[in-house]
Amino acid sequence: MPDDLFAELVGLLPVGVFALDDDGRVVLWNAAAERLTGRPSNDTVGRHVLGNGASGPAEPEPAAAVFGSSTVAGILEDLRAGRPFSRRLPATADRPWPLYVRVVPGPRDTVLGVLQDVGDKDAADEAFGLLDALWETAPVGLAYFDAELRYRRVNGAVFDMDGGSPDERLGRTLEEVHGAVGAAIAEDLRAVLSDGRSRTDVLVQGRLWHGRGPFQEWRTHYHPVRGPDGAVVGAGVVLVEVTGAEQTRKALAQAAAQREHALNRYQSLVEATSAAVWIREADGRAVRDAPGLRAITGQSAEEHRGWGFLDAVHPVHRAEFAASWRAAATADPAAVFVRSYRLRTAEGGYRWFRTRAVPVHSGGRVVEWVGTETDIDVNMRARERLAVLAEATHAMNAALDPEGELVALAEAVVPQFADLCRVFLLDPDPLSRVWSSPAASGSPGERRLTGRRSVTRRAPGIPTMPGSHERFVFSGDHPVARSARGTAPLLIHVPDTTASAWQPPPDQAGWAAETGAHSMLVAPVLSGGAVVAALLLIACADRAPYTEDDLALVRELATRASVAVENAVAFQQSREVSLALQNAMLTEPPCFPGVEIEARYRPAAAQLHVGGDWYDAFALPSGDLAVGVGDVEGHDLPAAATMGQLRSMLRGLAHDSEAAPSVVLGKLDRVLSGLDVTRFTTLVYGRLTPTEGGAVFRWSNAGHPAPILVGPDGEPQLLTGRVDVVLGVEPAAPRHDREVRIPPGSTLLLYTDGLFERRRDHGDTAGAALLELVRQAVPLPLPAFCDRLVQAGIADTGDDIVVLALRVAAEPG
Repeated sequence: MPDDLFAELVGLLPVGVFALDDDGRVVLWNAAAERLTGRPSNDTVGRHVLGNGASGPAEPEPAAAVFGSSTVAGILEDLRAGRPFSRRLPATADRPWPLYVRVVPGPRDTVLGVLQDVGDKDAADEAFGLLDALWETAPVGLAYFDAELRYRRVNGAVFDMDGGSPDERLGRTLEEVHGAVGAAIAEDLRAVLSDGRSRTDVLVQGRLWHGRGPFQEWRTHYHPVRGPDGAVVGAGVVLVEVTGAEQTRKALAQAAAQREHALNRYQSLVEATSAAVWIREADGRAVRDAPGLRAITGQSAEEHRGWGFLDAVHPVHRAEFAASWRAAATADPAAVFVRSYRLRTAEGGYRWFRTRAVPVHSGGRVVEWVGTETDIDVNMRARERLAVLAEATHAMNAALDPEGELVALAEAVVPQFADLCRVFLLDPDPLSRVWSSPAASGSPGERRLTGRRSVTRRAPGIPTMPGSHERFVFSGDHPVARSARGTAPLLIHVPDTTASAWQPPPDQAGWAAETGAHSMLVAPVLSGGAVVAALLLIACADRAPYTEDDLALVRELATRASVAVENAVAFQQSREVSLALQNAMLTEPPCFPGVEIEARYRPAAAQLHVGGDWYDAFALPSGDLAVGVGDVEGHDLPAAATMGQLRSMLRGLAHDSEAAPSVVLGKLDRVLSGLDVTRFTTLVYGRLTPTEGGAVFRWSNAGHPAPILVGPDGEPQLLTGRVDVVLGVEPAAPRHDREVRIPPGSTLLLYTDGLFERRRDHGDTAGAALLELVRQAVPLPLPAFCDRLVQAGIADTGDDIVVLALRVAAEPG
């Protein structure tokens, strides 16, 4: 393997890689190691990081600060014991993020290590997998064996030396493949498995391939393969062929030395490789065999060849994956290719994998691709569960009633998490009545669970499930009934093998066979301690079977649904109170001779249909028409209650007095402040007095937006003037009146600031926009005029809106 190619690939790895010689000096420090530690390569290579094993750690040098003295001591202790070192390094002042370091002993007292961010340990598997791809082209034979000494992995150099193919080796023992010579090798490997020590430079002679091949000689090296806990789980073998009668001892020694040099690069990675590796042509085709990938997909070598490997990709991902892979493979210059997708496994299901491929350049062009397939199914499914939980929670919170929330939940989980979801709304009977048995024996099989309604959501392509009626009755051993009775979720694999021995009716069993239904989750939804609903989720066909982790998700979904249902019940109660309050206070305007009156109300809390803004219009004993529009601070039920008190007080004070509007507002302010009803309320209150040829409007303004008068010519104007302090702030402050004549055919508009107010109005354009809107809408009939104002949406604060419009009748003729 050329040194420059090796260096290029190491430089492309997404994790830090370093190597130490037998004197404890850094001989390799790649770009990722520089980035993670902040130690440049030119200041690190050649320095002691671990110290000389014979003489103890060296004096600390700048590079040694990467690990710290305690970490150095731990590395030395593990390596001297023949164990790999794996540990999380905490963040430091110089390196404000934690690292994960793994160090393994190499040949002839060398050391190979990896550094990575603790948040992406999968990258280590991919990085080692990419280096492992180099083994496929190494000039030495490499093979892995499990604890029973069966072939688990073998590289191409072995076939070049000894013949045969991967399928003739994988899964078979050394004795089955190599006869007597294999038995001799197996004896040495058993010793490695027993004591965990390597055996190097062992001479093997004989006819290796089933005892029928040519006579050969090999120098072999046997090493233990350890699992994450340090236990020996298998063995690795490195073979260097030294056959050749015409070769002198010197030539043999030179050949062995060259191959030992290659061995130094690859051997230390035996314990770290876990990803399936492949090598493909520059255009992306698979020409070379990839036994590791085929072991995952179950494809034959012929099925995998060319573009056949794409057939194992899930149909949902296949077209996009194929297009992006072809585009990446033919790009100039090609970049690292990374994709996550589902891959069909040899067992028949699909799992999430991440493919990562690095282009190998020669002469300025891509000559091949080296790639890995890493199983990320656990992480992806965990991410999917979190996404489903978030989406379902959001959907339920957006609904306004208990049934709507449960329907929203069903729509959120299909098809992302389930192929079918049914929500069963139970009869509102106490549980003691639901589970009472009509039979004298009280047999559980005769008890029934009944419900008034069910809702079903199906993924595309899933046929209607038999028995999907709104009304339902379940026997006591039905999974839904068992879950409701026990108030606990259930995970059931089809067919149900639990003690209940429940089996679906024939039509539903036929549906399950047609759709490939294989597992289901059931969970109860509670409100006030009673089961009010049940969830049923079914997985079909190539969707991964539900697991205990999925059961935990549906348990959380049911818990959140229970909270949402209880909140919705409380909301409905508040809404009923709000509607009653609205109907009691925001009455229809009265009929008044010669004046048409229209009012519109739109609260900010649209779901409650009530807020702090209000209007009123009522006849006074004098024959005048009293009108008012106010704005109580707040947008909730307490604001509405305050609004009701204020409105009632104003009516009482105005009806009992012929005083001017300013006097009425002064009395109202003193009463509100004395009773501590409110601290901040704006209000326009006035009296409309009919006259010959129109009317006169006299009003007082307590910090409220100015009324608008539109004359018979259709031109609107603000009724500006003295604006007094708001109510509830300074009850003793003087108040003032203004008066304006209203000609026949004119329109008077009172409103709250929610009609026009904007969050950012640096140029004070909102008032002009409101006047323009009034100018455009005033030719409309008064009801349509009010509708247009409310619906135009020139405000952006989402505040309550009140509009009260009075149109004085035009003169006849």
